[in-house]
Amino acid sequence: MSLRKLVCPYDPALINSFHERQIAVRVNSPSLVKEAAEAVISANNNLICVILDCAQPLAAVPIEDAWQDIPVLLMAPAVGEFRNIVSKLNSLRNSKLRICLTASGENMRDVHILSSLGVHCSILFERGNVDWEALSDLMTYALCARVPHAAIDPFEYISRHFEPSTHLKWGAVFLDDPGQYFHLDEEKNVALSRKEALAKQFIGRIDEVEKAEYAEVEKRCEAWSQNFIDHSVCSTCAGFKLCLGNFLPRDGKADGCSTFFSEMFDVLGERQALKETVWQL
Repeated sequence: MSLRKLVCPYDPALINSFHERQIAVRVNSPSLVKEAAEAVISANNNLICVILDCAQPLAAVPIEDAWQDIPVLLMAPAVGEFRNIVSKLNSLRNSKLRICLTASGENMRDVHILSSLGVHCSILFERGNVDWEALSDLMTYALCARVPHAAIDPFEYISRHFEPSTHLKWGAVFLDDPGQYFHLDEEKNVALSRKEALAKQFIGRIDEVEKAEYAEVEKRCEAWSQNFIDHSVCSTCAGFKLCLGNFLPRDGKADGCSTFFSEMFDVLGERQALKETVWQL
């Protein structure tokens, strides 16, 4: 099994037990960002990014000058008051800082505004209560707007990696792809996603998992193909190559997600066709 990138909580002993690994380290306080980044590097590891999990809105988070050269993924529940964002705009436009908000409430509107102000953002949407129509509007803006704006992931990531003839896994944009990332706790237990790590759904310790071709890992990486074996409603969806069956609601009704991913597939195809069309005299 190839060595996965690691997503670890900030624990000096844990970080120092690894060498020459690619590591994303999680912290829950802005004051720990620089310290955590230095800990990864001083242990002779490669820093992917520092993930700052904030309970406060973005407007209340102090953006420090010391982060200038540190890749930071700032995950916040909301933006907060925009009047408190204006003074932070130069810091938020730092090319190594990315803001990540969940696709709930007013966040999709606020991501649109932040992007228009030159701030690189991500919108995290998962299976459940997604406003697919609002998400479609944001996707269209991210991929089709002709006015200058900063990138919005996962749409930017999907656009860069899109190939219409094959399926696309894009969980890596949120460091959630078992083919690339393992999520660890302080005892080196391995989970295959952030959500499973929080729920303590582990598949074993990392030394055990990396010694063998662990069946659970390979099964998860190829889980999308089960849709064809089960003849699920997702397997006949025009947007399946982008969705891979990950967003089907528990009630089995695929109306919203199917429309969204089918539309995005068409938009991406049209963008690619435009790039390939060269008009000459």
